[in-house]
Amino acid sequence: MFEAKVVAVLALAIGACGSAPATPDEKAPAVKAPAAAKAAKPEIVAAPQVVTPPARKLPKTLGLDGVEEKAAEIHATHRVSFFCGCSYTAQMRNIRQSCGYKTRADDSLAHDIVWTRVVPPDAFGAHRTCWTTEACRRDDGSSFGGIECCRRQDPVFAVMEADLNNIVPAIAEVAKDRSDYPFGEVKGEERLYGACDIEVDGAGGWVEPPARVRGDIARIYLYMRAVYGDELEVPAEQWATFEAWNLEDPADAWERERAAAIGVIQAMPNPVLASGAPAPSDGQVGAASNPPEAKPDAKVDAKVDADAKADAKKPDAKKPDAKKPDAKADAKADADAKTDPKSPEPPAGTKAG
Repeated sequence: MFEAKVVAVLALAIGACGSAPATPDEKAPAVKAPAAAKAAKPEIVAAPQVVTPPARKLPKTLGLDGVEEKAAEIHATHRVSFFCGCSYTAQMRNIRQSCGYKTRADDSLAHDIVWTRVVPPDAFGAHRTCWTTEACRRDDGSSFGGIECCRRQDPVFAVMEADLNNIVPAIAEVAKDRSDYPFGEVKGEERLYGACDIEVDGAGGWVEPPARVRGDIARIYLYMRAVYGDELEVPAEQWATFEAWNLEDPADAWERERAAAIGVIQAMPNPVLASGAPAPSDGQVGAASNPPEAKPDAKVDAKVDADAKADAKKPDAKKPDAKKPDAKADAKADADAKTDPKSPEPPAGTKAG
């Protein structure tokens, strides 16, 4: 009986170790599910590339601090005033007897030569925000605009104002009278400056330059347009005048020499005069040619300097009336004997053009 029970127990134990059904607690081997299809990536469309136009290549100008000194160096062998063709000394004193110049109104300004701009600054500044709004502030907190603000805030304006191609020597009185008036034709032939054939119509706001420099003026304007493009604002009808003047009065040797010298200094040749312009040797400016009338005259320079010193010790002379020229006063002024060169009022051509 006992043996039968043992056999039964063993049979049950053997069955339990065999194919017993899995309980819920038992972990079945993990079966890898078929890999889910990867979600398709959205197609990336490249945004159109924004092409920034290259910055306009500008001349390497010297800035206002050094531009007049460099201009004097360029003109050292050609000391001839631009509009009137008067010789002048190294001390920037006008030799009036060299060209028949007569004072119009201010005898002190008639004796001085200043550096002025053919294309006035308002032609490339008056449309700028720095000029039209009070965008600059002084140390005291007050705001201001105009040319001084543009000099501070607008680097393109600063380059244009200091471009040597646009800076020429002129009699201070003529530069002041010219102001920033555009060039064109003035009716009538009233001569207010003696033999200097420049006509200034202050009421109408026009200046008619001598025929001998009309081509020079035209090519300076054409240069500014070629280099600075729409930075320069000039009425469309004026360009026709300049194109005509350019053809009527071709460039001479001095104009080409000057352009070549400036091209070296500013690292940019003048595109209007580059063809055939002689290059200065060894970087020396003003050495290629020297018009006979432009040679410095030591005797004349010495006389003018002596007269200036003598004038400084004499009482002030009465300025001639602009409306009623005084022939005697002009004769005395031409002799440089009885005038006292006062410190002139800063003419428009010195800094602002």
